[in-house]
Amino acid sequence: MADGVADGAVQGVSTAEVLRGLGRALAGAVLFALPIFMTMEVWSLAVSISRVRLLLLVLAGVLLSIGLAHYFGFVNEERIGALDAVIDAGVALLAGVAAAVAVLWLLAVVEPWRGWQTAVSVVALEAVPAAIGASFARSQLGAERRRARKQHAQWREGFLMTAGAVVVAANIAPTEEVVLIAAQMRPLHGVALIVFELVLMHAFVYGLRFRGTGTLQGGTWKVLVAWTLVAHLTALAVSAYLLWTFGRFDGTALSQAVMETVVLALPAGVGAAAARLVV
Repeated sequence: MADGVADGAVQGVSTAEVLRGLGRALAGAVLFALPIFMTMEVWSLAVSISRVRLLLLVLAGVLLSIGLAHYFGFVNEERIGALDAVIDAGVALLAGVAAAVAVLWLLAVVEPWRGWQTAVSVVALEAVPAAIGASFARSQLGAERRRARKQHAQWREGFLMTAGAVVVAANIAPTEEVVLIAAQMRPLHGVALIVFELVLMHAFVYGLRFRGTGTLQGGTWKVLVAWTLVAHLTALAVSAYLLWTFGRFDGTALSQAVMETVVLALPAGVGAAAARLVV
C-alpha cells in the first residue's frame, strides 16, 4: 500500500486530475471547432475531398497534437517525455473525435448506421481542428501554466504559432466566402489587407498588453522583422496548405490563388498571434 501511495506521489496524477484533463480537452475541442462543426461546406467537402489530401491533413493534425501535448500536457505539467506526449495527443485526438461525433449527431448531420463512410470522412475532417483545440485547452483553460514555458526557443514559438493559425483558419478555409471575397478584391485591397494584418498581429502581441504579452527586446523594427513578418509568413503557408487541401486552388488562376491565401491569412495570423500569447 505504501509503495502504491509513493508511486502515485511520484507520478503526481490522480483520477480527479485525469478527469479534469479530459474535461478540458472536450471543452477545448468544442470551443475551437464548433464553427466548423456547423459549416455546411465542410459536410460536402468531406465527401469530395481527395483521400490523399484528407490523410495528409489528419497526419498533420496528429503531429501538431503531439507537439502541443509535449509543451502543455493534459494531466501533469511536469511530464514532457515523448511517450507522455503521444499519450496526451491520443487523448486530444479522442476528444476531437468524440466532440465531432456528438455535435454532428446532435445536429443530424451524420448518422453512422445509415452512411458510415460519409460519417467517417466528415468526422475525420472536422476532428483535426477539434483535436488541436483540445490540445490548446490545456494551456488556455487550465488552472495553471507550465513554469518552463518562457524558456521556449524561437522554433518552438513558431510551432505553436503554426498550430494557432491552423485551429483558426481551418474553421474558415472550407467556406465559399474566402473565394468570393478574393474574387471581388483588387491588388490594392490585398496589399492593404497584408499591412492591416501585420499591424494587428504586432499590436495583439506587443501593443495591447494582453496576459502573456511579449517585451520589445531589440526595438520595434527588430521585433517586426524577427517575429511579426515570420508569423505572417507562417499564416500564409498555413492558409495556402489548407486551401489546397480543400481544393480551392484546383483550376484557379495564380492571381486568384494568391488573393485567396492573403484573405485566409488574416484569421490565420490572428490565430498565430493568439498562440504566441500562451508561449
